Amino acid sequence: MSGFGLVLGGGGARGLAHIGVWAVLEDAGLRPGVLAGTSMGGLVAAFIAAGMDAAQLRQVSETVSWRRLLDWRPGRGLLRTSAFEAWLATHLPPTFEELKLPLAVTATDLLTGRMVYLSSGPLYPALRATSAYPGATQPVPWEDMLLADGGILNQVPVDAALFLGVRRVAAVDVTGPEPLELPGQAPLGTVRSLRRAVDIMQAQLTDARLSLYRPDVLLRPRLEGVDLQSFRRGGQAILAGEAAARAELPRLRALGA
Repeated sequence: MSGFGLVLGGGGARGLAHIGVWAVLEDAGLRPGVLAGTSMGGLVAAFIAAGMDAAQLRQVSETVSWRRLLDWRPGRGLLRTSAFEAWLATHLPPTFEELKLPLAVTATDLLTGRMVYLSSGPLYPALRATSAYPGATQPVPWEDMLLADGGILNQVPVDAALFLGVRRVAAVDVTGPEPLELPGQAPLGTVRSLRRAVDIMQAQLTDARLSLYRPDVLLRPRLEGVDLQSFRRGGQAILAGEAAARAELPRLRALGA
C-alpha cells in the first residue's frame, strides 16, 4: 500500500494534541494512506479517516461537551451509549467500510485478556469499545468478546497500521506522565493515585511495545498540566501537537516522499 500510516495514541484530553499534529500534516500536504488509533486517538483517527480537516475537527472539539460524552472518572458510569453514538452519527458513517481511508482501532477482550484489532463492520460500537476506560465505562459486547479500552494493552498501535499494509509509520504518543509534585506533602487521594498508577503502567508498556514496533517518526508532544480529564485545556494540547509536528516536519515530509 502506498503512503504512510498515522498512528494516534490514547490519553483522554491529552489526545486532543492529535488535532494539532493533523493541522501541520494537512498544511504540509501530507496525507496518510491508513490510520490507526486507541481510545481518544482512535476517535480522532476516525474523524480524519472520514475526511474531516483540521479546522473542522478543532471546531468539533471546542463545541462538544466532552465531560458529558467521555467522563473517565472511576465510578461515574461513564460513556452514555445512546448520547455518544448519536453524536458520532452526526459526524461519521456507520461502518468502517464507508470511511475514506482505512482505519484500525484497538480494544482489549476482557474474557481472554487478548488484544483485538477492529477494522471492519460497525464503527460506533468499535469507537465505544476502544474508549471504554476500565472501572469507569461498561465494556462493549462484540461477537463472543467483551471489549474494553485498547490502551490496556496497546496504547500506540503501530502494529495495527502495519497490519493495514503500510511500511512507514508516524506515531503520536501522549501517554507519558509528567513528574508529579505535591506542594507541602499534600495527600494524593485514592482516585488520583489509581489514575497515576495506570498512567505509569501504560507508559512503561508503551515504551516496551514501541521498542518492538518502531515507528519511523515518533512525536511526543509536551503536555505539562494536561491530564486525562483536562478538556478545558484542549487548546493547549492542540498547540503542543502542532509544535511537536513542526519540530519533526523534515522527517515527516520524508515519509510522504
